Amino acid sequence: MRIMWLLGCVITLMMANVQGQPSDLPFPVPREANGWQWNGKSDTYDSQTIFDYIDGIGEIYRAYNMRRVWACRYEKADSPTLTLDIFDMGTAEDAFGIFSFERDGEDAGIGQGSDYAGRMLRFWKDRYFVVITAQEESNEVRNAILQLGRQLAAAIPRTGKPPELLQFLPAEGLQRERILFFRHPMIMNRHFFVAEKDILNLSPKTEGVLATYLSGKAQVRLMLVRYPAEADAVRARDTFSQAYLREGRQKGAVQTENKKWTAARRQGRTVAIVFDAPSQKQAQQMLQSIRLPEKEVSR
Repeated sequence: MRIMWLLGCVITLMMANVQGQPSDLPFPVPREANGWQWNGKSDTYDSQTIFDYIDGIGEIYRAYNMRRVWACRYEKADSPTLTLDIFDMGTAEDAFGIFSFERDGEDAGIGQGSDYAGRMLRFWKDRYFVVITAQEESNEVRNAILQLGRQLAAAIPRTGKPPELLQFLPAEGLQRERILFFRHPMIMNRHFFVAEKDILNLSPKTEGVLATYLSGKAQVRLMLVRYPAEADAVRARDTFSQAYLREGRQKGAVQTENKKWTAARRQGRTVAIVFDAPSQKQAQQMLQSIRLPEKEVSR
C-alpha cells in the first residue's frame, strides 16, 4: 500500500508540473520568466510545413534532418513579445550542427553550447535546438530571455554527445568557435565554397566537420567527412581528387589559383582535406596530425 501511495504522489506531482500545457510539447516549458507569461499555446511544424513558419531558411533546418518545431509566445503588458522555438533535430549531432551554422554572439553559459546577440538566445542540449527572440532589446528583456533559457535547459532531462569527429581535430591553432558540423553541400558551401556540384558525395548519413585554423596570419581550413562505409569514402576521395586536385591527384595535393595548397587523404571511412595551407608541406603535416581511431585508419 505504501508503494502505491508513493507512486500516486509522484504521478500527481508530474501532472501538476505539466498542467495546462499542450500534450505534444517535448518537455515542460516555464509558465513565467521575469514577468513574461506563456500564453499557454504552441504551434507545431514539421519538415514539410516548416516553410509556413520560417520562409526562406527552412532548408537550413531540413539540411540538418529537423523533425519538428514548437513555437510558443511569452507576453507582458507594455513589453515586447518573447518568441520561443524548440526544434527537435532528431540527434544531438544535428542539434549541435544547426547551432554551429551561425555563431556570432557571446557565450551565455546555457545548455551544452549557447550564444546571445541582438535580442536572440540560441542554445542546444541533447537533441534539441532552442531559439528565444524578442522584438526589442532592453536589460529587462535580456534578463527575461536568459532566465527563460536557463529554465528550459534545466527542463531537458538529458545531455547529448557532440559529433565524434570533433575530438579528432588537431588542437594547435584551432578556432573552436568557428567549427561547423554539416551533412549537406549547401551548408558546407555557405561557410566555405568548394564546388557547385556535390563532389564529396554528401548525404543525410554522412558526417562532416569544417574547422578553421590560424597559421601565422593565414587561415587554414580542415575538413573531415565520415561516410557510412569505407567504400563510400573511397568513391568520395576519387570524385574529389578528379574534380578538385586534378593534376595533383596522384600526389594528393595541388596549388590552387590563390597560390595556396589543398591536400586530401582517406583514412578508413573518413576523408580529410586541408584547404588554403601556405605550403604543400604544411598541408601534408596537418593531414598527418589527425589521429583517428585505429579502426578508421586505411590499410
